[in-house]
Amino acid sequence: MNNAKRYTLAALATAAIAVSVVGTGIAQASEDNGAAPDGPATQSPTQGLSAILGTADNGNFQLMDALNGDNRPDGANGVESEFPPADPRYVEGPVGGLVKNGPQG
Repeated sequence: MNNAKRYTLAALATAAIAVSVVGTGIAQASEDNGAAPDGPATQSPTQGLSAILGTADNGNFQLMDALNGDNRPDGANGVESEFPPADPRYVEGPVGGLVKNGPQG
């Protein structure tokens, strides 16, 4: 097989893959604007508020989980929210340099 045929086959294969990937990613839009066949729209008018309250509830759960400390058995603490341990090296950066050497170095 010569190089021209290889390039042509490679280009056709690439085009076929690209068309299939793009084709599967195209969403089909609903043409009835979310309305049920026999009534009003099925989308809740308070959807934005529900999303905000759900996010706040999730954040509250994670904060309470972090505040109660390491209360899971070893090997299961990957599913728990925890604060990072206190480490004195946190101030070794610019703040530590300023404290130790002053602003003029």
